[in-house]
Amino acid sequence: MTEKARRYLDVGSRLGTEPAPTPSPEDAQESPTDMPLSPAPDTIPTQPNADGLRVPDNLPTDPSLPGELTTPEATSPANNETLYTDAEILGKHYPVRQMIREIGNQRVHAIESFTARLQNVRDTPAKLRLGLVLSMAQRRVARKQAKLDAVNHLSDRHILKRRRLKKLQEAQRKLTSADRKYKTHTSTMQKRVENIDKNVDKRRAAYRKELRARRETALSRRAMRHELRGEGASLIEVRAVLKDVPKEHLERVGKIAAVAYTSEQRAAQARKHEQTQVNRESRSQTAINTNRRKAQEAAKEAANASGIVEELKTQTIPKAQESLQKLRKELAALDGDDPAYINIQVQIQEVEERINIYENRELPYWEQVAHSNRERVATLDTSHTDLVADLTARQTTRNTATTNANTLNERAQAHADALAKAVKEAANTAPAEPNN
Repeated sequence: MTEKARRYLDVGSRLGTEPAPTPSPEDAQESPTDMPLSPAPDTIPTQPNADGLRVPDNLPTDPSLPGELTTPEATSPANNETLYTDAEILGKHYPVRQMIREIGNQRVHAIESFTARLQNVRDTPAKLRLGLVLSMAQRRVARKQAKLDAVNHLSDRHILKRRRLKKLQEAQRKLTSADRKYKTHTSTMQKRVENIDKNVDKRRAAYRKELRARRETALSRRAMRHELRGEGASLIEVRAVLKDVPKEHLERVGKIAAVAYTSEQRAAQARKHEQTQVNRESRSQTAINTNRRKAQEAAKEAANASGIVEELKTQTIPKAQESLQKLRKELAALDGDDPAYINIQVQIQEVEERINIYENRELPYWEQVAHSNRERVATLDTSHTDLVADLTARQTTRNTATTNANTLNERAQAHADALAKAVKEAANTAPAEPNN
């Protein structure tokens, strides 16, 4: 394994830091090596300046320093600015480095977990022994208390009562000592396991902090290059200016650039979410319009079917029955030998069949059509109520998304302005080249 790969995998140690001293056996007994590690900060400490704006603590603030920026308010345009965590600043950048570091972190986690559990297995007999001693001490105290209660009627100066009281106090002292030892031992075993995850989080925060510093450096140099190239500087001039800019100014620009780019990403996500909500609201409005159109069509069909039913009942069937009565009267007035007698019988049969069709087929069919369309209209009216409620909820969500997007856009624009101002001031701090 190469030295570079070994350095990435060994996430337990950090470059540029002193190794931890090896504890002595006495120190290891009194303070275990697996005590909780101090948490690593995930954000840059800040403090409010004179204008109420938040500025990183590690930036120079003495105006007498050469090349010092005179406008610290460029670091944060808002009074209630919330700094982003290292994970938010990194995002999906440096995926290979993060993967390698996380693999090394999990490797150390597996080693520490195995070591801690193995040590707990070795300490289990001592835990059982201390538990047995504690149980025996509790039973001893109970026996001594019972014996003392048996002579409770005697005077406090009686020698038997004083002797049993003394033995009870001695048993209670032993119980207290056994309980303290048992709790100390079990607490050490529990902390040994609990500190494994804490160490994992600490190492993860450490390498994220290191990668964040790398990203801030890259962002600061990129922002400076874009600014200088926008002013017409050549690549050689850009390289010379970046080489002469003080380190603390580059660090300051990097911190502002990291916040600005993260704010821009958040604003882009908010705009995308807003557009999604607008599309959903548009689909809800389209669904309402379609529902109303279908309801109107169903109502029109129901009215048409009802009109046909009314026409059949009031006009068509009565006219057919009236015609049938006339034909029957004409048939009764004719003799059986009359040639028109058979023709009238045929006409009567046709009218009866037509009336039968009206009453048994046409009328039930159009009544069913009218009933079905009225039920459909009622169903669509119920759906319309639900769709209107859904549209109201989506409008509220869209308004919230719009407000959030506007806020994030304003914040991103303010951060971008602060970055541009900081880049210009940092570029001006570079010493000018002497004229030949």
